[in-house]
Amino acid sequence: MKARPLALTLLFSCTPAFAQTLPDDIIVTASRGESRVQSPSLIIDGAAIDERAPVAAADLFRSIAGLSLRVNSRGESVVRVRGSEERQTTVFLDGAPLATPWDGRVDLALLPAGLIGRVSVIKGAAPIEYGANAVAGVVDLQTLIASDRATVRGEGQVGTFGLVSTSAIVAAPLGGHFSIISGGSYTRRNAERIAKRSSVPFDLSQDERRTNTDFDGSSGFGAVGYEGDDLQVRLSLLHADVERGIAAQGDLDPATASPRYWRYPRWSLDQLTITGKYRFSSIASLRVAGWRQWFGQTIHAYRDASYSSLRSQERGDDRTSGARATLTSDWGASALRLSATAQTSTHIQTDATTAGLASDFVDGNTLRYRQNLYSVGGEFDQRLSPSIDATIGIGIDRAETPLTGDKPAQRANDAMSFHAAARWEASPNVKLSASLGRRSRFPSPRELFGESLGRFLSNSDLAPEKALLGDVSMHWSVSPALSVDANLWASDTDGTISQRVVRVGSVNRRQRYNMAGNFAYGLEASVNAKLTPKLSAELGIALQHGRAKAEANGIRPTLFQRPTHQITAALDWSPVPAIDLRAEVQRGGAALDLSDGGSTVRLPGYASLNLRAFTTIATIRGVGPLALFAAADNLTDALILPQLGLPSPGRSLRVGIRIGSR
Repeated sequence: MKARPLALTLLFSCTPAFAQTLPDDIIVTASRGESRVQSPSLIIDGAAIDERAPVAAADLFRSIAGLSLRVNSRGESVVRVRGSEERQTTVFLDGAPLATPWDGRVDLALLPAGLIGRVSVIKGAAPIEYGANAVAGVVDLQTLIASDRATVRGEGQVGTFGLVSTSAIVAAPLGGHFSIISGGSYTRRNAERIAKRSSVPFDLSQDERRTNTDFDGSSGFGAVGYEGDDLQVRLSLLHADVERGIAAQGDLDPATASPRYWRYPRWSLDQLTITGKYRFSSIASLRVAGWRQWFGQTIHAYRDASYSSLRSQERGDDRTSGARATLTSDWGASALRLSATAQTSTHIQTDATTAGLASDFVDGNTLRYRQNLYSVGGEFDQRLSPSIDATIGIGIDRAETPLTGDKPAQRANDAMSFHAAARWEASPNVKLSASLGRRSRFPSPRELFGESLGRFLSNSDLAPEKALLGDVSMHWSVSPALSVDANLWASDTDGTISQRVVRVGSVNRRQRYNMAGNFAYGLEASVNAKLTPKLSAELGIALQHGRAKAEANGIRPTLFQRPTHQITAALDWSPVPAIDLRAEVQRGGAALDLSDGGSTVRLPGYASLNLRAFTTIATIRGVGPLALFAAADNLTDALILPQLGLPSPGRSLRVGIRIGSR
């Protein structure tokens, strides 16, 4: 990893973390009106983020029932809603899509958690502002803004296997309605821990360190904001620069299979975002967002687990531009929104081969791919009575692939969407809601054309997935110390994109294809209770069942990597104001996966324990609390296996110091 100047770490980071709340109208992609009704959602606010003591944004999703996090074979930490495929959950940062359109996914392990001030998760049919591809749900990450006074925050952590994570952030008003943020972060890790060696029998490590799981990355974030009476504007820039190793699929015997021995010597992301709102009158306003993303990635593929002899290289560079405009007329009891989104993304890829040395790479053809996405639609809110609100909406999405590299030309695809939801405030303590919507996801260019250095067969005949999503929810505030939430949901998806194994000569290769579809349903429930003034408890349960639809030949395919249940229980105890202790137990159900030979394999369930401890040792005037903390993740070293041969990390321990708060 090249040396990084201290100025970058201190002045331009993506680790801002302080207590201000974002203006909902500027940053939140789908603002909430008085009568607007949305699908079930949850909020992870600044206090909840702090008590998790996360290193990366991915850590925020490890203990929430109904959400799951897995590391795929490319080393990406991806979040999934209700066991869905990761590309069915779209991720936004300050209103701009964060995933690289070529792949349709974003690695949340590469995004430092300090950047995040609040997380909104929408399950089911998402509002029209989010556009195409959100067929399971949306994760909306929101950064922070400066308040009316200068704010400073810093954090440092050290942990097992050489973990070092540092960050600093400064935010300040500039006067004249302007404000600014800048900061810096750096994270390094030598390896991840193997929880159970039998899950990775072909890993060559002689101890508990997983081979080729080192990480070295820095990132930056800066923002300038203006807030006037009728006009609000914010310009922000995110930068991330990472070098890392990717764990090989440890269940594959290199003598009979072809595991990936990959490293990323280059992974860089720059995203420029401008958001704003202009209020024309007391009832009309316009919200806009524009983004420009530069993404670059180099993959080095090695011949074996020694990582000493190179076989090939893949270089990819992506340029994405997009914009969204939402016009709102709000009359209190009713509101109308019209929204339009357009995005274009170009992927340039060059594959190279070598006899073993990086200096001997011989480039193949440079291929160019492009995908254009468009969405337009409208929603109408109406207060039907003092206790009943309703929202209906309709839209259309379109995907074009004008550049297809060396693959055949593709026709454009269109898909209709709709949404209807109602909310009834049955009493001051009980709210009931129901929603029904249809959403579509277009195949990403990687799914259509990607071959992943010989691992996949392309399938340019992939069609869009189309999902009908329904929810019935209840929120019950039993008392000021007890609340209960419950949600019944169902999804009926046509054209689900899955994987199959195809034998090509003497080699098994994977290929994506459209299943007939699948039907899934489930129950999610959570209870939050204040047991005593010093002790609180949380319980989250997510149960689900899914079944694939029968194909034309009568065969019913298997749905992979969908745990039957998730249960999370937590106790939070603050014996004195300066001390906070938290314990979490997570239980995950069994699932099925596809082996390299094409057979179905059972993934076991698990139970893990996480502990957190915080103590405030001082309060610094004008800055905030100075706290020490300790964290233990997966303390029991349980095997967590979301994908065959790719277990989640085993036990990790961290200690740190933090100044300031979110």
